[in-house]
Amino acid sequence: MKASANSQLPLRTKLLFSTGDLSTSVPLAVLMFYQLYFLTDVAGLRPDYAGWAIGASRLWDAVNDPLFGLLSDRIRSRWGRRRVLLLFGALPLGLFFTLMWIVPSLGQMGLAIYYALTFILFDTAFTIVHVGYNSLTPEMTSDYDERSVLNGYRMVFSIAGSLGAIILATVLSWSITDARLLYLILGTGLGVFTIIPPLIVFAITHEQPAEELPQPLPLRDALRHTLGNQPFRMVMGLYLLSWTTASILAAVLVYFANYYLRIPDQANYLVLAAQGSAILFIPVMVRLCQRLDKRRAFMLGSLVWVIVLLGISALPADQVALAYVLAALAGFGIATAYVVPWSMVPDVVEYDQVRSGQRREGSYYAFASFFQKLATGAALWGMGQAFALTGYLTPDPTGPLPVQPAAAVTAIRIFTGPIPAVLLFLGVLFAWKYPITRESHQATLQALAKREG
Repeated sequence: MKASANSQLPLRTKLLFSTGDLSTSVPLAVLMFYQLYFLTDVAGLRPDYAGWAIGASRLWDAVNDPLFGLLSDRIRSRWGRRRVLLLFGALPLGLFFTLMWIVPSLGQMGLAIYYALTFILFDTAFTIVHVGYNSLTPEMTSDYDERSVLNGYRMVFSIAGSLGAIILATVLSWSITDARLLYLILGTGLGVFTIIPPLIVFAITHEQPAEELPQPLPLRDALRHTLGNQPFRMVMGLYLLSWTTASILAAVLVYFANYYLRIPDQANYLVLAAQGSAILFIPVMVRLCQRLDKRRAFMLGSLVWVIVLLGISALPADQVALAYVLAALAGFGIATAYVVPWSMVPDVVEYDQVRSGQRREGSYYAFASFFQKLATGAALWGMGQAFALTGYLTPDPTGPLPVQPAAAVTAIRIFTGPIPAVLLFLGVLFAWKYPITRESHQATLQALAKREG
C-alpha cells in the first residue's frame, strides 16, 4: 500500500487499519489501569516489590525497543519488513499477556521475580507487534492533515479498546467475587483477543518489494541519525511527558476512588468517564490540529489538562458528582496525548529521509514504543515507591478495604494533580521548540519528490 499525498484514504482502509491499535491499546490499558493495583491488592505484593517488578522489565526496554526497531529496518522477507512482525508476533503477544495475570503460590521475592519475567516476555512480543504496526503508518499517507485524520481513527479504536477492557472488567466483577479468578479470566480473554488485530492488518496491507529498498545504513549510523534528529527529540520529549501523565492518571484514579473519595464500587466508572469522554474529544483535537497545526494544538490541550487535573486533586472528598464532571473533562487532555504525538512521528520520518536518504520507520517507532512503555513503567514504579514510603496498607483480597494513613492518601492526591501538572508544563516547552509546521512539511515532500524524480 503506497502512501498517497494527493487523496484521502478510503473509509474502509482507515477502519481496518485502525483495528491494529486494539492489539496494543487493550493490553496497555489494562496494565496502565490495573497492573499496580493487581500486584499490590490482588497478588499481595508489597508496593515497593511491585514497583521493582515493573521497573525491572523496563530495563529490558532500554535494549529491546531500539534493537528491534533498528533490526526491523534491515529485514528483507517475502512478507515485507513490518508485516512479518505482525504475522509472527501476534500469538506470543496474547500468550504472554495471559501469563501476567496468574498468581502462583510463591513468596514475596518469588512473586516479584515471576512477574518481572512475565512482563519481560510480554514486553518483547509487544515491541515486535507495536513496531511492526506503527511503522506501517507513514506508508498509508504522506498528507500532513490526512495523517491527523488517520491517527484520529486509530485513537478512537485505541480508546474504545481501553474502554472495552475496563467495561469487561466491570461486568465480570458483578458476578465474580474472587479477585484472582476475575483477573485470570480477564487476562485470558483479552490475551486471546489481542491475537486477532495484527493478523487483520497483515491481511489488508502491502509493502514496497524488498528489491526496491535501498541498502540499510550501518547500525551505528542509523542510531546516530535517529537520536540526532532534533524534531524527533522534541516529539519524544512531549510524548514521554504527556504519556507519563496519562499513565499516572490511569493508575491513580482507582486509588483515588477507593481511598480518598471512598467509593470503591464506582472506581471503574470514574475511569470510564475519563476514557469515554476522550473518544468524544478526539474529533475536536483532530480539528484543532488542522486549524492551529499540531504543535499549538498540543500546547492548548496540555494546558487545559493541567487545570482539570489540579481541580480533581483539590476536590473535597464528598464532591463525588464534581469528580465525575472533571474526570470527563480530563478526556480532552487524554485525547491530546493519544492523537497529537503519533501524528507527528510520520512527519519526522520524512524529515529524516531528506537527510539520510532512507525511510527508517522501524527505528523511530521503536523509540516511540520505548518512551511509551518507559512512561508507563516510570509512573507505576514511582507510585509504588511513594506508596511504600507513606505507609500504604496492602489490603486482604478477601476483606474490606483498609483506611489508609493520611500520608498515603496525600500521596494519591499529589499523583492526581501536582505531579502531572509539572510534567505537562515541561511537555509544553518541548512542543514550543518543535520545528515542523504544515508549510515546512510540504517543503520536505517537495524535496523528496524532486529527488525521486
